Amino acid sequence: MKTSVYTVLCTAIRLGAVLLSVHALEDVAAVVAASDGNTHRLLGSLLFAGLYLVVGAVLWLWPGMLAWWASSRSNGQVLEMPIGADELQRVALSVLGVWQVVQGVSGLLSHGVVMVFLHDRMTDYSTGHLPPAEWRWMVFYVLQAMAGAAVALGAAGLVNLFHRLRRFPEASPAATEIDADAVR
Repeated sequence: MKTSVYTVLCTAIRLGAVLLSVHALEDVAAVVAASDGNTHRLLGSLLFAGLYLVVGAVLWLWPGMLAWWASSRSNGQVLEMPIGADELQRVALSVLGVWQVVQGVSGLLSHGVVMVFLHDRMTDYSTGHLPPAEWRWMVFYVLQAMAGAAVALGAAGLVNLFHRLRRFPEASPAATEIDADAVR
C-alpha cells in the first residue's frame, strides 16, 4: 500500500474532527439535561460546545492546512507499507478494542471514586444505600472493558468473519477444496 505522510495526517485530522464534534454534542446533551435554570451557565456551556463544533467542522472541511503545517518538509514523502487490507483491518479492530478497554477501566475507576464519596455522604440518610443507577454504571463500564478486550483479542477472528460475510453467496475457496477432497 502506497500513501504519503500528508494523506495519513489528513485522515488522522478528520478522525480527530469527528471525535471532537461527537464530544461537543455529548456535552450539549449533558448541559441541557442538567440545566438548573442558570441561563448564564447554560449559555456559556452551549457557546463552548458551539466553538468545538465549529473547530470540528473546519478541521473536517480543510484538514490540509494543519497537515501541511505538521508535515512541512516531508509533504511529498511516500510511505510504502507491505501491509494488506486484512492486516490493516486487524490493527484497526485491535486499536478499537484497546480504546474501549481504556475507556471502560477509566470510567470504572472514576465512577468508583465517586461512589466511595457518595457512600460516605449517604450514611446520613435513612437507607444509607447507593441508588441502583450508580451500580448500573459500574456494570456498564465493566461490560465495556470486557467487550473491548474481546474485540482486541479476537480481531483476527473478526476479520475472518468479515471476509466470509463479504463472500457469502459464493462458496469460499477453502470450502470447495474440502468438498473436493471429500468426494474423492
